[in-house]
Amino acid sequence: MRAAVLHAFGTPLRLEQRPMPEPEPGGVVLRVLSAGVCHTDLHMIDGAVSGLKLPLVLGHEIAGEAPGIGPVLVFASWGCGQCASCRQGEEQLCPDAAEPGWVHDGGYAEFVAVPSSRYLLPLRGLDPVRAAPLADAGVTPYRAVRRAMPWLKYGGSALVIGAGGLGQFAIQYLRLMGADVVLVVDPSAAKRRRACELGADDALPPEREPRDCAAVFDFVGTDETLALAFRAVRRGGLIMLVGEAGGRVPFGFGAVDHEVALTTSIWGSQADLEAVLDLASSGRLQWAVEEFPLEDVNDALNRLRRGDIAGRAVLRP
Repeated sequence: MRAAVLHAFGTPLRLEQRPMPEPEPGGVVLRVLSAGVCHTDLHMIDGAVSGLKLPLVLGHEIAGEAPGIGPVLVFASWGCGQCASCRQGEEQLCPDAAEPGWVHDGGYAEFVAVPSSRYLLPLRGLDPVRAAPLADAGVTPYRAVRRAMPWLKYGGSALVIGAGGLGQFAIQYLRLMGADVVLVVDPSAAKRRRACELGADDALPPEREPRDCAAVFDFVGTDETLALAFRAVRRGGLIMLVGEAGGRVPFGFGAVDHEVALTTSIWGSQADLEAVLDLASSGRLQWAVEEFPLEDVNDALNRLRRGDIAGRAVLRP
């Protein structure tokens, strides 16, 4: 089969022929129909993600064709099944979770092995090429917004920092879940316009900072965006860090206003992904994809790095 493989950090992926993957006992091999291209993949290529073993086939947003099931979306956080997180249905929090494109070879290939059919969610009529980004870009902001709603229960503004692929989903979830006011900060005028089309009340450049926000979602995660989040949040508010750009800020009395909660949000549970599929299949979500053939994987990655992808890049083997 053809696969795009990372052999060394800081180098382009190589398109090469590889043996067909072998399924584990009880597992299944999917024919990949599409694979989303994620900023996390760029972090992996740059060597900024610890514990990766090379060579590795990247790609954790995977839609495929499953024997006997049909078109499916892969829930891509495979837990041990025994720990407290797994027993609560939170496999993405399992200390031993293994993911395609991280621990196992992923979806930048013609076929991928999945350890159990229980990780396969029928697509419910969705186009597989469009559906692939829901496995991360769709579910990650859903979980973040769902967890933040108690801070927005009594009103106040929600601020989304970064109106890229994940931020555009977050705007829609905030509206669907009943947020009173949704604000956006992004340096791109095009993304600000798109944010307003998706339901934001206002979209601002970084130099026009909102204040007194009940919940702030940072989908970038640099030193600068985290500092902006700290300035924008109100007393007793919430800062939800989702972006993985490696930013740091001091935290403690005097560094942040009184009783501000600071947390991260990581991926989503399988129940979260089911909820996202419900919204998508019912037509309540909008998202854009740009298709690339597998052989153009490095072009897709380079354009993502430059910020030239309006929605989500998707590879088609």
